[in-house]
Amino acid sequence: MNGPHSNYKEESESMRTEEELYVETGYKILHEDDFFLVVDKPAPLPVHAVGRFKEKNLLSLLIKDLGPSPEGLRIVNRLDSETSGLVLVAKSSQMAGKLGILFENRQVAKEYHAVVIGTPKASEGTISDSLGLNVESGHNIRASDPAGEKAQTDYQVLSSAGGYSLLKVMPRTGRTHQIRAHLSFLGHPIVGDKIYIDPRIFERYIHEGWLEEMRPVVKAERLLLHASRLEFRHPVTGELVKFTSEIPPCFDSFLNEETK
Repeated sequence: MNGPHSNYKEESESMRTEEELYVETGYKILHEDDFFLVVDKPAPLPVHAVGRFKEKNLLSLLIKDLGPSPEGLRIVNRLDSETSGLVLVAKSSQMAGKLGILFENRQVAKEYHAVVIGTPKASEGTISDSLGLNVESGHNIRASDPAGEKAQTDYQVLSSAGGYSLLKVMPRTGRTHQIRAHLSFLGHPIVGDKIYIDPRIFERYIHEGWLEEMRPVVKAERLLLHASRLEFRHPVTGELVKFTSEIPPCFDSFLNEETK
């Protein structure tokens, strides 16, 4: 998960051109008013231009499809490329600032769903490891560090089957990669998480794309993490607004397939 002001770069330069890079482009606009959009983002799809993804990113697609906003569209909550779900897009820098403050002040209720490897011993709990950084193969990877950024993630096990579990996850802070790192610290990394399962596979994925030989290790082609709910007070009207996104079918089908 990425916070509103994350500057992490998940993609690096390689021999593949942008035309050769695979992304999903079928986003949906769930809400639009004079101040912001709520978009249901597919995965993989970067939220803004990064590395080679100059045009194949959510912000560029929105500008192309909707036309430029008079004050410019701005991504507020930056999901990783391989994380699907709800993205807030402000229609001005002023609105982006107001929405960003809500996130910083923990005034936005956030809910994610994830499929993880194994089943946590406790059916619900809180992970509160502070987050530091390690650099592996040139990539920033979160590590447990008492001197790092304070972070808290609550989780609840919804179901388990075939050695995998569906979790509801509620991050109480908004650190970059918080959910992914915390669940890996718990011993139950998210299915498809190339960074926190094996960074060497992530490095190969960047340069070579998906290879079926990766599946026995990471279990799925995409990261099975989905931003499913956002709730907050509208910065202008003061109304309590709630937005939801359905869990992608691949989450349920993945669990179901494992029970066959």
